[in-house]
Amino acid sequence: MSKMTKIIKVKNKVLKRLLTGIFIVAVVAGVVALREVHLAFFDAFVFILMVASGFEVIHAKKLAGKQLFEKLIILYPIPITLVYVFSNNIYYSLIVELLSIVVIFIASAGIEIIIYAVNRKVGAPSVETKDLFSLTKSTMSVILYPLTVISSMFILNHIGHNLGYVALITMFSITMLTDTSAYIFGMLFGQKGKAYRFAPEISPKKSLAGFIAGVIMGLVVGICCWIAFYNQNLFNTGLNTTLSTASSLAMFSLIGILGSLATQFGDLLASVIKRQADLKDYSKLLPGHGGIMDRIDGEMWCSSVVGTMMILFIFII
Repeated sequence: MSKMTKIIKVKNKVLKRLLTGIFIVAVVAGVVALREVHLAFFDAFVFILMVASGFEVIHAKKLAGKQLFEKLIILYPIPITLVYVFSNNIYYSLIVELLSIVVIFIASAGIEIIIYAVNRKVGAPSVETKDLFSLTKSTMSVILYPLTVISSMFILNHIGHNLGYVALITMFSITMLTDTSAYIFGMLFGQKGKAYRFAPEISPKKSLAGFIAGVIMGLVVGICCWIAFYNQNLFNTGLNTTLSTASSLAMFSLIGILGSLATQFGDLLASVIKRQADLKDYSKLLPGHGGIMDRIDGEMWCSSVVGTMMILFIFII
């Protein structure tokens, strides 16, 4: 392959990634804006993310030689979404979500026990006793990650009408800018050998320069959000305004830093599953980006951090 061909190939790849990125931003901005009509629009968006991610991780697990109860996994997002849509109560919804996890665990384990007992009764080949709950373990691993982690986005949506905008804009800003800055600085300064790599066994392209740049960008985003949403009170959110300037700035800065760390942790965790399945991307749904899981691997964890910190910010501090 000639040098010119390589350059054209790289340019096409970058252009494809850029165009898909613009499309993703437009879709996200659209569903966030539709909250003004009804919160159910964003709930439906989260439901789609949960189902799509569930299918992608199921596929990866099966490639890695794991067996699981697929139908139980795909059914899980339905009651979670419905309870958020119709109750609009975070605490009640969390209780239903916890009960759903317990019910699926009992159902999965019960099915395995019945299958094992029937096979023993009729003399058919069955699993070893030590491997009895292997399907349940694999099933629950997908229920907890990514599905339950993704469901934290429901909390951001229902934390309050105006505050929901703050939480969602903050979360998406941290993740997108963390990814972008890590990618750019990794390309510029992270190509100097293994000493500059960050977790090369998991994700060879991750660099220390990119990691540091991502954390710094998270801090910058946190400060910008403090200026817009706390200092200027852009959305009239009702955030705790009794805090001193230093304390409120420290809180938003911490949200930015922890959100960035969570984003990069999520990226690495998703890479572990792909590596076990010998996959480059979870799917080819998003040209230049991969699958849904490739795109929201950081968002789901950042969402958990932002949701926890916002609740702490409002009700406890």
